[in-house]
Amino acid sequence: MSDPLSLQVKRVIKASPADLFEAWTQPALMQKWYAPLPAKVTAATSDLRVGGAYRIDVLTGSDPIHVEGVYKQIIPNQLLSYTWTPCTGGPGYETLVTVEFKPANSGTEVIITHEGFKETETRSRHEYGWNGCLDNLAKITETVTA
Repeated sequence: MSDPLSLQVKRVIKASPADLFEAWTQPALMQKWYAPLPAKVTAATSDLRVGGAYRIDVLTGSDPIHVEGVYKQIIPNQLLSYTWTPCTGGPGYETLVTVEFKPANSGTEVIITHEGFKETETRSRHEYGWNGCLDNLAKITETVTA
């Protein structure tokens, strides 16, 4: 990706696009993976429709934080696009996340594109976070489908 204030993370996970889409959109499953270790998701909500909202509450050490946003585009088992507004970003800080689910020989290629960062440090933290999330997602979905 050429924009230094955007990032793209890719991973092939041994699960179907449908299983991964469900893990990304069903609150009970979101709670199992949607934060890099050692952080822990304490609650998740999802109103899966264009214009619907989601929220993820995370505990990092003893600090509770959350991220919330609105679904912009939904193509079941193929694509999700949503705003990303962290409680730590300050007023008006919103970025855009697009997740693609592409069938691959050994499972599904998940492509996360996260755009609109205001500084490279925040971009780098999110790159670390998304990689940690994908590690967790692979563990829970590969266990379920194995």
